This record gives sequence, structure tokens and C-alpha cells, in this order.
Amino acid sequence: MGFFLGLLLGALGWTLFGPIGAIVAGILGMNANISLGDGKADNEPSGDGFASYRGKKKPDTAQGDFTMVLLILVASVMKADGKVTKGELDEVKKFLLQYFRGDEKSCLDCLQTLKLILKQDYDYIPVCAQIRDRLNYSSKLELLHLLLKISAADGYMSASESEVILNISMRIGISPADYRSIKAAYMYYSSGNSRSYGSNGYSSGSSASSSRGMSLDLAYQILEIEPGADEQQVKKAYRKMAMKYHPDKVNNLGEDVKASAAEKFKAVNEAYHKIKEVRGFA
Repeated sequence: MGFFLGLLLGALGWTLFGPIGAIVAGILGMNANISLGDGKADNEPSGDGFASYRGKKKPDTAQGDFTMVLLILVASVMKADGKVTKGELDEVKKFLLQYFRGDEKSCLDCLQTLKLILKQDYDYIPVCAQIRDRLNYSSKLELLHLLLKISAADGYMSASESEVILNISMRIGISPADYRSIKAAYMYYSSGNSRSYGSNGYSSGSSASSSRGMSLDLAYQILEIEPGADEQQVKKAYRKMAMKYHPDKVNNLGEDVKASAAEKFKAVNEAYHKIKEVRGFA
């Protein structure tokens, strides 16, 4: 568990407290006989283990914080249907290998951490409350994007998994419009229609040519606009979405997350070109 302990000692910040900290403490207790107490900061009230951070300066979210949050929520989704299968773990392993761009040691350490999280009995709702209060919006959007990818890594997303992801999305503060947009983009690039991207997450291919496989309805959903939007409204929506989902928004989370975030960004570009192509905009 060298990778996890390295994250814990060198990168984790706000996730060491509150309900997430309690889960981390449980992992350490099972694996290394190291204790973080009950996961609460000294000034936290008793109760559900979640301290309100409102009015306090929010520290930057490090890659370790994001990875730990992702693993906890992935475990919550995996347990949604009451069982965790070897096939699901194998698919998560494949995803983690892609996420860590072939770094097998980091992948296996994260998978082992996930297995320890799965053994714990915890309520993901207080976890979502802590995430809502501490994670910036761009990071929340990427978190939702990754949950969708992982949950359907085996080509199927159960109704119970979909329900948990929707509930997580609402509880961490993602707007309904952004949820629909991310899910629409996910449906597009998971179908294999989107163009291939390099290790930096960007493509030299033509957006106009690659957008032909995207339906017009999906393009409108991705840009969060109605089919009756005029040219200026389409352009305004595109600029807004391109700024919101630009990979540079998650620079602080590391190159792995940044490369993954490029998928949503490319879907925004392809949606815009699809609408321009069909409607004859300049």
C-alpha cells in the first residue's frame, strides 16, 4: 500500500477529517495498524462526524484528496445493487490502468484500497455533504464524469447504480442541467463515435468531420440549450461550456485527471460543430 500511504502522508488535506477521514482511518486500521482516531478534527462537533467549513478558507484539493473521494464514491456505486463481483473489480482495474496511464503499481495499490473501502459499512450521504462543501465545482463535474465511466466500464449500468450516481450528483451540488450534459457527453464518447485522443487529451483531427456521428438532440443536451436557440445563443452556450469544461480547470488534480477531463471538453466542441453543420452557421 505504498502508493496509498504516500498519498495520505504527502497529499491528502481536507479528506483527513469528517466522514471521509473516518473511512481513511478505517483503511489504515485494517492495513497498517495506524490510527487517525475517529476521523474528526479537534474542533469538530460530535454527531455525524461532519464539520461545517462554511466561512473558512477552503484549501486547494490535491490529487490525493480527489483520488480518495473517487474511490469512496466508486465503492458506494458498486455496492448499490447489493453485490460486488470479480468482473466489476476487473473492469475497475482496467479503468484505473487507463486513469494512471499504464502505471500498474499505482493502479494495483488503488484497487487494494478500494477493496478495503468496500469492506467498510458507511453512509455515502455525509460523504457527499463533505465533498459539496470542500471540492470546487470543476472537480465535482470531473468526479461525476469518472463515476459514469467506471460504473458502465463493463458495458452495462444497472438502474440501482444509475440512481446512486444521480443522488450523488445532486448531493454534491451539481446542477440538473450539468448532470444531463455530462451524461449526454458520456453516452456519446462511450459509444465509440468520438475521435481518438493522444496522451495529452487533445486531437489533431477535424471537429467538423468527427461530429457527424453525434445526433443533433445529443448536441443540444451537451450544450445545455433548446433546439430553438438562435445562432448567437448557440455561440454563447458554446463559449460558456468550453470555459466550464476546459481541462486546465483541474490542473491541480494532476495530469491523469486533466487527460480524462479532455473527453468532456472534446464533446462540447463536437456538439458545437454538429449544430453549426446542420443549421449552416458560420
